[in-house]
Amino acid sequence: MSQEQSIWKYAFASAMVTISTLGFGRMSYGILMPFMKESLSLTYEQAGMLGTSTSIGYLGMVLFAGIFAAKWGSKRLVILGTLLVTCGLLYMPWVQSYFLCLIGMVLLGVGTAFAYTPLVNIVVGWFPRQRGMMIGFLLSGLGLGTLISSTLISFFTTWFSSNGWRYLWLLYGLLSLLSTLVAQIVLRDPPIALHKTVQKDASLLREVYLHKRVLLVAIIYGLIGFAYLLPQNFLFSFILEAHIDRYSAGQIVALGGFMSIFSGPLWGIISDKIGRKKSLLITLFLGTIAMLPPIIFPKLIGFVISQFLWGITVVGMLSLILAISTEQIHQSYAPIALGYVTVYFAAGQLVGPGLGGWMIDHLGGIPSSLLLCCGLLLTAFILSTQLHKEVVGEQLILQKADKSMEG
Repeated sequence: MSQEQSIWKYAFASAMVTISTLGFGRMSYGILMPFMKESLSLTYEQAGMLGTSTSIGYLGMVLFAGIFAAKWGSKRLVILGTLLVTCGLLYMPWVQSYFLCLIGMVLLGVGTAFAYTPLVNIVVGWFPRQRGMMIGFLLSGLGLGTLISSTLISFFTTWFSSNGWRYLWLLYGLLSLLSTLVAQIVLRDPPIALHKTVQKDASLLREVYLHKRVLLVAIIYGLIGFAYLLPQNFLFSFILEAHIDRYSAGQIVALGGFMSIFSGPLWGIISDKIGRKKSLLITLFLGTIAMLPPIIFPKLIGFVISQFLWGITVVGMLSLILAISTEQIHQSYAPIALGYVTVYFAAGQLVGPGLGGWMIDHLGGIPSSLLLCCGLLLTAFILSTQLHKEVVGEQLILQKADKSMEG
């Protein structure tokens, strides 16, 4: 099979997995949350903690996912993770209380942890020359999942009234089952020794955990993780609070989801041409600006401008920081480094929704959480000016990938 044929097969399969794990398992909650909040009589603080519980499951397992992928191969972890997300999605329609919701949301986080990082290992291992573009296609599933959720929510809540959110969770579960099947058929572990025996603890400490450039990437990734779930979880509710009808609110969020489909591949391709650092700085700057229009002008046009800018940049910044993390150390450490920096990302996600929900209840409503998002992204922008690129053994990696794909 030719390189061109394989790249599109892998792009499709990767997007399918991330539609299920990131799109349905993580991003859809912010759209379903207002209806779950009303149906289950939740406070904003409780609703925020549900988002945090997913991050707890994610944080608890993401470092192990990198280590397991290095030992046993990435495909096995991707399939396991997608199946766990499927189970969580099929469980959520039946919950009747806040506590039962917590269990399902934790399961979604655990499944996403096992699927996400190993999936990045696979596409980077097969397509190192196009790593920016491929990680972008992988993360386009996040936008597709958001688009599907925001498009369907008004129809499901109309057709099924107060139980519409339950039927939508069920649909997510069935689609996730299909994604698992596609991943099983298409994906293979890369030819590069990404699952060689893990090095001694002393080597890992020096080469990964205390590596200055890896730590810088990890901190930036943590700030992004802290920031990006705030609008994902609360902006839809803010639109409804601005007395915009739920159909229009769904269409506004769908605009962001639609734009984010192209965000990852677009910025990945741009970064393959002009460099990761410059591209990341642009996306962080635009992401910071994106949160200001609805705060200053909470009307239809303010939300539309915000979602357009947010959609075209959010997936881009996530894909770029992942690509940068794979370029800081020797490729044999890549799975562990990816898992390690993602721990910081997950820690940020852990704090974000809960703190955002508390701020909304006690410090001035949803605009306060959007201002927090702006400040976090601005801090990430400042730190990103210190990024450098270091690729070890890159030519050998490229030659091995090309030879294996041609075979």
